[in-house]
Amino acid sequence: MSEHFFQLLRYSIGAVDEFPEDISSEEWGEIHEMALRQSLLGVIFYGIQKKSSARPERKLLLQWYALNERIRQRNQQLNQVAVDLSGFFLKEGFRTCILKGQGNTLNYPEPYIRTSGDIDIWVDGGTTVVLAFVRKMFSCSKAIYHHVDVGKYKGVEVEVHYRPSFMNNLFCDYRMQRWFEQVSKEQFSHQVELPDGAGRICVPTHAFNRIYQMAHINNHVIHEGIGLRQLVDYYFVLKQGFTEEERVEDEMLLRKFGLYKVASAVMYVLRVVLHLEDELMIVPADERLGRFLLDEIMLAGNFGHYDDRVRHDGSRLAKNIQRMRRDMRLVWYFPSECLWEPVFRIYHFFWRLRHK
Repeated sequence: MSEHFFQLLRYSIGAVDEFPEDISSEEWGEIHEMALRQSLLGVIFYGIQKKSSARPERKLLLQWYALNERIRQRNQQLNQVAVDLSGFFLKEGFRTCILKGQGNTLNYPEPYIRTSGDIDIWVDGGTTVVLAFVRKMFSCSKAIYHHVDVGKYKGVEVEVHYRPSFMNNLFCDYRMQRWFEQVSKEQFSHQVELPDGAGRICVPTHAFNRIYQMAHINNHVIHEGIGLRQLVDYYFVLKQGFTEEERVEDEMLLRKFGLYKVASAVMYVLRVVLHLEDELMIVPADERLGRFLLDEIMLAGNFGHYDDRVRHDGSRLAKNIQRMRRDMRLVWYFPSECLWEPVFRIYHFFWRLRHK
């Protein structure tokens, strides 16, 4: 069934031309469940719609259609909120850039098939200034190192970022934050037009996303769990293309920022599951790391929500013990981030004291 799911996913994203014809009625139900776990319902349904035959039974098809319409409506809502939120900050004198989400949808073959979550907005101005402003204007949760939750804006959960991402390894993090600052001007001026006249927003360039979204994937792998949706996002980032000179630059940056190992694992998954072409690989694929990553993806699902090894409730002590066990399991594959995590947590404790 997993192979049928992968074949259907490849067909849906345009990686192959052959639709898997021999899917049984029982398998369709399992494929639907797997697409739900990986937040790929809209993507898979896009592939089903392209084929006039070999569809699931009517009841499941109608259920899938209804969920697909909700995904479409959610994307339309987030597009409008992203425009309104960007405009709000601009009126207050802050440049912004919408990370991931509604920028990623533009890379897909149809912009409304990606399952969207909240809005991550990178606000220019530095940690102190941005935090002071959002605390004045919104009801905020406790700030963490790279962002603060500001609750709902026009019905959509929003995270305000003063840093796009971070690394546990403080040396790698320092280098990455300097790079973010160096290339930030281009990100805060890179405007795109959203579908159906929703308006214009700033989103990262493809060059920025090749590094930033790998850091985002790395954080999911280390801290909570990773799903196929994030890798499909990255697949479409790479499909936008790059020069050999840019590839060499990307590889150098990935090494500097401590992202080379996770990048080699991602390349393996993209090659095996999504048939990404060799010329679009930014680093060589590592089979050992890639097999481990793929097992984690299929076991845990999107954001690790379906990982039976993880308790999603419980006391702070229980969560810290769970985090230590996760680090012990991952350290054989991604040692730097796992070994640096206790140091980063101490650093983060004092950082939060300074930014209460």
